[in-house]
Amino acid sequence: MSARVLIGDLGGTNLRLALTDGDGLRSECVFKTAELAGLEAALEAFLEPIPAPERPKSAIVAVAGPVSGDRIRLTNCPWQFSRDAVRERFGWARFGLMNDFAAVAAALPHFADDHLDAVQTGIEVARRPKLVLGPGTGLGVGVAVPSGEDWHVLDGEGGHATLAASNGEEAELIALLRRRLGHVSAEDVLSGPGLVNIFAAIAERDGLDLDPATGEEVVERLDKEGCPAAQEALDRFACFLGTVAGNAALTAGARGGVYLAGGVLQNLGARFRADLFRAAFNAKGRMSAYLETVPVYRITHPEPGLFGLQALARG
Repeated sequence: MSARVLIGDLGGTNLRLALTDGDGLRSECVFKTAELAGLEAALEAFLEPIPAPERPKSAIVAVAGPVSGDRIRLTNCPWQFSRDAVRERFGWARFGLMNDFAAVAAALPHFADDHLDAVQTGIEVARRPKLVLGPGTGLGVGVAVPSGEDWHVLDGEGGHATLAASNGEEAELIALLRRRLGHVSAEDVLSGPGLVNIFAAIAERDGLDLDPATGEEVVERLDKEGCPAAQEALDRFACFLGTVAGNAALTAGARGGVYLAGGVLQNLGARFRADLFRAAFNAKGRMSAYLETVPVYRITHPEPGLFGLQALARG
């Protein structure tokens, strides 16, 4: 490979690293953030077996949190680091940083059909904004907008927008969550911990002595016990995701498509209620007809963040 660039996708749970020349990946490796002291320790472990002449001269890393200034702090992980210190330690001429879902947004114009499963058929409008949302450790949001013959990615913290209720039942659950959490954001229900929050609110409402610690345990209760509270939690999750995605699609004018990613949807698999998602996504009064024409996809590519970073390295 020539012109190697180190690319990294740093989320709340995992750090994925690889080398690329823009057309392929080499030395791909996954680290658990809980098992290492920080980014520099992970980079040392990744680069150690690579001969010095073959080490990258530049890097692009996507992080799950706001990117501003020199000091970077992740939202759902205790890691923090200095951009300048990392660049100087590894001798990189360039060290690019971006939000992790800006990296996924960079991949949206490049996905092949076999990287996507349709959630809602629609009419994709060429050269219009594309939106991605991803419930995982947190809730990532990114947008790709056309810029001349290319695409420009916008990052932000849309996952922390205030969660809205679409009906009285949702309002009741949000009120219960507000008593425990204070501000209730979209991420507080649309993430792994968010699935636990929904379940806990349902259990409190119904006077149930149930207290799962993880989203995986909520799913296990459904699979092993047919737990009605777990089923409702998954149904509410799909509805909340549809509402949030529909709001974001209207804001971004995402006629180029809405894309769903994230580890929670991967873990749910066929349990994800696409029908409830669609109903909530399109329930926008006078704008319902507008949203019904917007195609929605689930991303099936195993590494959408690295795929987007690879595209950026190529450019």
